[in-house]
Amino acid sequence: MYDQYNRKIDYLRISLTDRCNLHCRYCQPEVSEHVPHNEILRYEELLRICRAALQLGIRKFKITGGEPLLRKGCSDFVAGLKRMEGVEQVTLTTNGTLLSNQLPALIAAGVDSINVSLDTLDAAYYAELTGGSLGSVLQALQELQAAGIPFKLNCVPLAENGPADIMQLLKLAHRYNAPLRFIELMPLDCNTNLQGLSGSEIRSLLEQDGLQLRRDAQRYGNGPASYWRIDGYAMPVGFIEPLHNKFCAVCNRVRLTSVGVLKPCLYSNEGMNLKRLLRDGGSDADLLQAMQEIIYAKPAGHSFEVEAASFNMSQIGG
Repeated sequence: MYDQYNRKIDYLRISLTDRCNLHCRYCQPEVSEHVPHNEILRYEELLRICRAALQLGIRKFKITGGEPLLRKGCSDFVAGLKRMEGVEQVTLTTNGTLLSNQLPALIAAGVDSINVSLDTLDAAYYAELTGGSLGSVLQALQELQAAGIPFKLNCVPLAENGPADIMQLLKLAHRYNAPLRFIELMPLDCNTNLQGLSGSEIRSLLEQDGLQLRRDAQRYGNGPASYWRIDGYAMPVGFIEPLHNKFCAVCNRVRLTSVGVLKPCLYSNEGMNLKRLLRDGGSDADLLQAMQEIIYAKPAGHSFEVEAASFNMSQIGG
């Protein structure tokens, strides 16, 4: 369907859980409160919402968290979604630390591609930044490559370790011929002490290292990244810049939080509580109408360049 600004909305991001096994300093504090399990949408409720989304023309689905692989039955949910008539694509975003054990089930479920968050190849810095182990992520990348599953690497570049990380990640992405996307640090109240790098700053660093960059008009995936090619590197490099290259005018997505709030914008205070509607006995027609109304009312753009948001990324679905 189309929203009030005539943007075609065909992409739904679904948060399976607010929980994460990492504590990345830029998106989640070391200690955070978790939502009680009975407040999280059940899989049958999620599939019901997805069926309504399909009726509204949404054909592409991204599974996120928190860390989606923490939730038992994630691959079964992917399989159930893939079986629905009209679904074009089901992809997943993960930190990769749990991926090795669950990759066979995800492949059997029919997952189309996987995004892996990876901000550094320095094991000590990775542990300090995330609280996790880098080795498990690198093993998962090898297994993705061996299985032939398309994947992308997502990096949130920070000024504190940026130049070294960027060059190492470029080499890794080249080895796997996997698109690498640099995602601009989004201002949250838990990361006000951190400084991110913009796309132009990263491109300037690469050019200072003697690399030649040129724009790539091709799209790789469903997201808002602008892509570049670097001479000598096999893969495209993407930049997602919600602050310095605001892409709201062409945004095609809505988000469903793990507690059942359909948000027309990541940083919008507006949302529709679909869980309440479902658990209060709402009909399929009620559900469809509610989703239609909130999607149509999608705002023109975010305003988080004005002030930091007061919630964690795990609460809003990645």
